[in-house]
Amino acid sequence: MRRNQSNPFGRLFSYLAVTLLCTVMVAGIAEYAAGVALKIIRDKRPAFSIGYSADDFRKLYDTDDPTRYQEILAESWRQSDTIYSPFVEYRMTPYAGKHFNITEDGYRSNGAGPQDLNAAGHKVFIYGGSTAMGIGVADDETIAAYVEQALRAAGRTDIQVFNFGVVSYFSTQERIALERHLTAGVKPDVAVFVDGVNDFYYCTIPDVSAWNDRLIQLTRARSRMPLALELSYRSNVVQLARHLGGDKSVAVREWGSFCQSDADVAKVANRLDINRRMIDATAERLGFKALFVQQPVPTYSYDNRKRPFPVKEEMLGYHMNSARGYPLMARMRAEGTLWDHGLLWLAELEPSQGNAYIDTIHYSPRFNKAIGDAIAAAILEGGLVPSP
Repeated sequence: MRRNQSNPFGRLFSYLAVTLLCTVMVAGIAEYAAGVALKIIRDKRPAFSIGYSADDFRKLYDTDDPTRYQEILAESWRQSDTIYSPFVEYRMTPYAGKHFNITEDGYRSNGAGPQDLNAAGHKVFIYGGSTAMGIGVADDETIAAYVEQALRAAGRTDIQVFNFGVVSYFSTQERIALERHLTAGVKPDVAVFVDGVNDFYYCTIPDVSAWNDRLIQLTRARSRMPLALELSYRSNVVQLARHLGGDKSVAVREWGSFCQSDADVAKVANRLDINRRMIDATAERLGFKALFVQQPVPTYSYDNRKRPFPVKEEMLGYHMNSARGYPLMARMRAEGTLWDHGLLWLAELEPSQGNAYIDTIHYSPRFNKAIGDAIAAAILEGGLVPSP
C-alpha cells in the first residue's frame, strides 16, 4: 500500500485521469449550456406564424372563404418536400392532394384539368423557386396557372403552361433543369425564369444548393476533415462564439448565407446575369424563346407597412441580401450592363389593390395573378409563341 502511495507514476496517472474527467465534464456542461443558449437565441427570432385566425386569412388572402386557405396551409408542409434528382440535386416530390399536386414529371398542376408534357402543341415552361412553385396557394392560384388563364382568355387555348418551380431553386439550378429537359427531348416554345429572390438568398460563389449539407453528410465527405475542424463545425460552444462575434447566420439557421460585402453582392448579380446569357444563347441555338422575369421582392420598392401584419428585418433572414442586390441590378440595367434581351423587369410591380404577401416572401393569389398577367402579356405582345 505504501509503495503504491509513494509511486510517482501512480500519482501522475491519477492526476491525469482526474484532470481528463474534469475536462470532459466541463466541456460537456459547456456544450450543453451553449446549446441551451443557442436555442433561446434562435427561438427569440421573430417568426411569421401560420397560426392564423379566420379573420387573419381574410386579410392575407383577400378572401371571404378562409376555410379554403386553412385547408391549403394544412397541405403546405408537402410544398417543401423534395427528393434527390441528378445534377440539380433535388426536385419536388410527386404528390396528389386536394389543393396541391405534383406530377411524376416534376411539374405542379394548374388546377384546370390534365396536362400532357408529350402532347403536340405549344408549351410554356416556367422555372423558379418557391414563389414560382406557389407556396401557400392552390394549384389554380400560382403564377403559372394565371399565365395559362390569361393566355386562354386571349384565345390561345392551344398553349399549355407547365409549372416547374421548385422550392429554393435559383438561376443555376433552373438553367440545369432546362438543359435536362432539352437533352431528354422535351423542348418548350417559351422558357420563363422567375428569379431574383433566391439568387441573393444563396450568396455563395461557387454555387451551393439547399441540399448541399445534406449531400455532404450523406457521402461522408466531412469524415475526411481534420478531427479538430469536424469537432469545431459541430460544437455548440464554437457556434455561440461565432454568434457573439457577429455572425448572423448562426441565429438564422437557414439554407442561405449572408452577403458579407458589396463584392459578394456583385458576384451574385453577375451569376444571375451570366446564367441568363447562357440560357438565351441556348434558346437562340435550339430554336425557342427565353423570358427572364426580375421578380418583385419585399426588400425593394415595396412598402412593407401595407402588410396586414408587421414584418421586421430579422424575419426576412437571408432575404435581406436582395435589399442590397436589387439596387445594384437596377443600376446595372440603367447603365446598360445588365442582360436585357428577353428581360421582363417586374421589380416594382405590386397588386393594384389588396395584400401582396401571405408571409415574409411568398405572394398572395392576387399578386400571383398580377405577375402571371404581366408574363402572359409579354408572351402575347412579343409574339413568343407562334400563331396556332
